[in-house]
Amino acid sequence: MPANFWTKRDSLNLHNPRINRNFAEPLRQSVYMTTKQLDKILIFEPIYKSVIWGGQQISRLKGESVEASDIGESWELSPVEGHESVVADGPHKGLTISELTAAYGSQLLGQRSIDLYGNTFPLLIKLIDAHDMLSLQVHPDDDMAQRLHNSRGKSEMWYVIDAKKGARIYCGLSKKLSPETLDENNPDGSIMDYIASYASQPGQFYFIPTGTIHSMGSGNLIAEIQEASDITYRIFDHNRKDPFGKPRQLHIRQAREAIDFTFPHHIEPTARIFDRSTVNAVSSRRFEVDYIQLDGKQPFKLSTDHGSFTVILVTDGSVTICADGNSRTITAGHTALIPAYASEIVLSGCGIALGAHV
Repeated sequence: MPANFWTKRDSLNLHNPRINRNFAEPLRQSVYMTTKQLDKILIFEPIYKSVIWGGQQISRLKGESVEASDIGESWELSPVEGHESVVADGPHKGLTISELTAAYGSQLLGQRSIDLYGNTFPLLIKLIDAHDMLSLQVHPDDDMAQRLHNSRGKSEMWYVIDAKKGARIYCGLSKKLSPETLDENNPDGSIMDYIASYASQPGQFYFIPTGTIHSMGSGNLIAEIQEASDITYRIFDHNRKDPFGKPRQLHIRQAREAIDFTFPHHIEPTARIFDRSTVNAVSSRRFEVDYIQLDGKQPFKLSTDHGSFTVILVTDGSVTICADGNSRTITAGHTALIPAYASEIVLSGCGIALGAHV
């Protein structure tokens, strides 16, 4: 909480360790909610992740200096425990996304989100720079994730912001694969022969449901919208070593259970490109994503009748967000959260943005 949250007039010190936290926290949030109106446009500090396959494209996209040269991910908006996003400025500066959801509930999340996911923020928004190839991996569905990790599963969507010559996306099966083919002691990479491969192009969308084997080739800069889960099972890691010179851990036993081996699959994660603004460019039971092109002339009005918050991620140019008369301009590589209680959201400017909600 900010240092100025409690005033000298407060007679009850809820920071006293003798007071039961189960009583204190709801009361603290209740007082906060009654003393501060929720901002209509919220900006969060990015969380940068240094990884073995990362590079420098994210800092270039954002136009910001980042000290590390191996940034593979920028977590733009995250409720994941231990990696929670913090409000960057304004009256809520310093509060985590979980503190905001606890304080404002349906005002922030929307009733549809609460009905589906409870009083927690359900999405994780990332930028990914694959300077080198990512591991071949899979994510569990809700049942498996709940049983093994007390978590939800992880369906995700990729939008290709930029792609270098020869960059590829690996997603789904190109031929029938059996569980027995997965071998932790087989480092020759033959598993890649079973994975469908696509030439990356800026503007492509890929939807990757739980149970789908996937990877990202080198040279891709990606916007990722996913369920708020950080569970990944590595299947093949190209024989890389960790900083201590040891092979990175694989999760073959879990992957055998998590993979959907159906072939051909009823959901084909083939690339889709749109030449104009498209509502529900990606539509799933977990989240929906609008693709928004702005030409500097015609504004774009987003729907607010879905009973959910809206996340705006700008991937190119500069976009001005107007929510119930409150305006904020953000540039490529930056993200804003619009609470569900905003009755009107209009985007203008010259650029490309993704709008996500549940």
